[in-house]
Amino acid sequence: MKKGVILIHGLTGTPATMAPLTEILSRKGFKVITPLLPGHGTSPEELSRTTWEEWCAAVLISYNKLANDCDEAYCAGLSLGSLLTLKLAIERDVKRIICMGTPLRLSPMIENLTLPISRLPVINRLIKTSKKYWEASVKDPEGREIYRNLSYPVIPVRSVWELQKLQKNVSGKIGSIKAKALIVHSKNDKAAPPFNVGLLASKLATPPEVLLLERSEHVVTLDLEKDLVAERILKFLS
Repeated sequence: MKKGVILIHGLTGTPATMAPLTEILSRKGFKVITPLLPGHGTSPEELSRTTWEEWCAAVLISYNKLANDCDEAYCAGLSLGSLLTLKLAIERDVKRIICMGTPLRLSPMIENLTLPISRLPVINRLIKTSKKYWEASVKDPEGREIYRNLSYPVIPVRSVWELQKLQKNVSGKIGSIKAKALIVHSKNDKAAPPFNVGLLASKLATPPEVLLLERSEHVVTLDLEKDLVAERILKFLS
């Protein structure tokens, strides 16, 4: 039986942030597709003009290609990619999903500061981006440098607002998901606080498998426990 996986990167990132996972799954015979989400790999300005619906459409196109070529097609996503994974599983009969660093709720700092700014046109014209704190993204110095080279140095405020719209669209429909799920999350995640694990698990119709990481930050695919993450995902999909 031919199996395939679509791997979806996070906000401001690129498919290369999923490279360690892509490599191990490919070696084990999975067909892997890693779409570049609209607005990414170009400029923060272009990302700020991109909507959450465009992200969803790109994922659906990639998934349909994969599903047509494989007997079973799975989906895994990081951060924004995890929300898009949930959205896909709501709309399509995905058999297994992996949700990494899922931001059903963002950190209070982002929700209380960044999101109100995105709703005020006057302020939004003045404050277009938010500084990215690399240390809060990846703990491993080597992985952090890789991430720095693979993603935008700033986060467009309007893009965070689009992410919140996706949160709201997905949140009330998670109970309809039939897929078996694996939740991967770091206890130290500052972007998507760890309470998201319980929140997501409580919404899923079927109890998920959970991998809680002790030494990583938000971008678990590049951090200190990336090998553990890849091994657990491989086991879940095999």
